[in-house]
Amino acid sequence: MSTAATTMFVAQYQPGEKHLALKDGYPVPSPGPGKVLLKVAACGVCHSDIMFIDGSVLPHPLVLGHEISGYVAEKGEGVDASIEEGILYAVLAIHPKSQSSGGLPALFDSPGAAYDGGFAQYVVVRQDQLVSVPKGVSPELAAVAADAGINAYKFVVRSADIDGKRKRTVLVIGVGGLGHQAVQIAAHFGATVYACDSKPEARALALKLGAVEAFSPPELEAKIKAGFSVNVVMDFVARKTTFETAKAALRGNSLAFPADPRLVVAGLTDEMLEFSTVDTLTYNLTITTPQYGSKQDLEAILDLYANGAVTPEVSTRSLKDVNEVLDELRSGTVLGRTVMLCNV
Repeated sequence: MSTAATTMFVAQYQPGEKHLALKDGYPVPSPGPGKVLLKVAACGVCHSDIMFIDGSVLPHPLVLGHEISGYVAEKGEGVDASIEEGILYAVLAIHPKSQSSGGLPALFDSPGAAYDGGFAQYVVVRQDQLVSVPKGVSPELAAVAADAGINAYKFVVRSADIDGKRKRTVLVIGVGGLGHQAVQIAAHFGATVYACDSKPEARALALKLGAVEAFSPPELEAKIKAGFSVNVVMDFVARKTTFETAKAALRGNSLAFPADPRLVVAGLTDEMLEFSTVDTLTYNLTITTPQYGSKQDLEAILDLYANGAVTPEVSTRSLKDVNEVLDELRSGTVLGRTVMLCNV
């Protein structure tokens, strides 16, 4: 089995540049032992991509994109026979064998960070990164599952401990690519969900997806002053202001013992977020900043997509429009997730 293509179209990061270089004629890579060449069906655009570009985090040019779905185009030596053509796969971006490279965290040992990623027509990944996608789940949803979905699931079910076994009240701050899925996952597992976002359309989306109330930041501040409190806050914005709001929304847990409030800081920020042990000890507050989920988490969120329990808000664009989409993400005008279609 071999792809007939020898070159492809890609969107490549260049250190110091704010836009990706769109290149035709980029060589199609060959899969080595234990690896698979995927024909990329879809690749989501993430705030991590913005961090890589605007922060010039990565030291060398490479093709970005880590939220990937696709079909097998070629198998390297030793790839298991269970990896088949014609099956849609989601790519587990970070896997248990991820290692530090060039002094960067092992978390960066992923497509679009350590090696060429999915803003391309083809990408090479390890066979153990592939998770087959259930029937009825589209390529664009499978791509979203590989980062926004897997993380939203892990943050809700494992980090916040919302699994349907006990009644929880949850506040989701930031109804974006991950936050709008967190609303649905938490509601699916029986939590009473509230949401906060500065954008009216995001608040409307949260209500549509299962939140019982959705506040603007000033409205939430007023509610907290009036006594509003929850068991769990998931902060997908992770700014000083939202972190302080999150702590304030959890302080009501000090009125009962024992309490188990959780603050899940799930957004990327370079701001310093501060807390004191008065915050944590007086109401047993757990603050966590979780990393990427597991293969089992990816399988679980794909199943929730397949049975309709979670329906991500997704729009699609051609890969040639990726720089426009990145600018839209920077400006905060994206609702849900935007996914690039890489072979149309």
